[in-house]
Amino acid sequence: MKQNRKRETMKSECEAIFQKINRHYIRMNIREKKEHTSILFLVLKELIHIMRKSDQLFDSLRPTLDFLGSYFDRLRIGHPNEYDINIILKFPVNYDKIILDATNSPNDYTAIIMPSEFRRLSKIAATSNQGFAKTTSWCNREFKLSMIKFRSWMQRTVDVAVNSLPLEDGMRVLIVNKKHKYKLHTKLSGPANTITIIKDDNDVINVDLVPTFSFSLPTKPINSKVLFEKVESTKILRYFVVPKPNGDDYSWRLTFPFQERYFLKNSNNLKSTIRIIKHFRDIQGFTKLSSYFIKTLFFWECASNDKSYWCKNSLSFLVLNMLYKLKESLRKRNIPNFWCPSHNVLEKIKPVTCHHWHNRICHILKDIENRLKSDPNVILEYFVKN
Repeated sequence: MKQNRKRETMKSECEAIFQKINRHYIRMNIREKKEHTSILFLVLKELIHIMRKSDQLFDSLRPTLDFLGSYFDRLRIGHPNEYDINIILKFPVNYDKIILDATNSPNDYTAIIMPSEFRRLSKIAATSNQGFAKTTSWCNREFKLSMIKFRSWMQRTVDVAVNSLPLEDGMRVLIVNKKHKYKLHTKLSGPANTITIIKDDNDVINVDLVPTFSFSLPTKPINSKVLFEKVESTKILRYFVVPKPNGDDYSWRLTFPFQERYFLKNSNNLKSTIRIIKHFRDIQGFTKLSSYFIKTLFFWECASNDKSYWCKNSLSFLVLNMLYKLKESLRKRNIPNFWCPSHNVLEKIKPVTCHHWHNRICHILKDIENRLKSDPNVILEYFVKN
């Protein structure tokens, strides 16, 4: 009985420490969150307005924004200074005639084959004058949409809008509502156009604007390696294609942000566990272990357990259990893509790096196990900066 009491006390102390980490070390400052989110909305509203005035084609594609990524999914750790925003663009064509063909595309990518009416947009005076003259060379002879040409146009659109702003100390300045002033600069980063917003106090906010096209089930790519039955199981029809570079100009990445939210929603300790594992990664310096790799590990765990799993188990159990699963994935150097299991998301990480991370987590788990009974604060050594 005494042993049972000791064990329960140890579990209780362990849980209290992880709850402390969750509350005090990874929770974002509420005032900073409100301020940065307000700045984000102000700047984006004004910038999109300028982009629409600066580029007829951008205006004709009727841009709308979707606020995605770790901040809006409540998975962000540290400071609220990085945001992912989808700019959804819509061609004025019958989307039922667009063919998505993944036959020659890798993993979760697909080609976009545009219908004849798209090609006519650049030739008919009415639509050519709306900016569609720029799309003349966007397709190859097979009418596949070029990712490179689309990305180049999008980057130019952002650059023209930003470069139309006044200069101050060598940087472009956006004045919002005649009183708020922010310095801006841009760069192309993967599928995103990154806008850096610099406040008066030199704090920086980075916004990844990802241009996307939206499709809805039952439309899906021919011969796709993606398990669309898994997508369909969520009963969420909408998904996206984004211009993520992959070595093939005509292969666009399929993304399922709303379906991913479905798997991660409303599950008590789930999001806290994800945030703590991400925090652990940062403390340990596993810089190449992306947040999406960690999320993918959790998608699989969510799919193999019901919602009660994240409620009935303690935060301490969940964190240490997921750390063990991460260790095993690194040992195998394999985390299967949740939507396309034939693709290993760790494939580009060197074996020696995975081996190093695996050994490091092995050591940490053993040290916690050996010392936890006598010193529960051993957890802080590995989850909190000195």
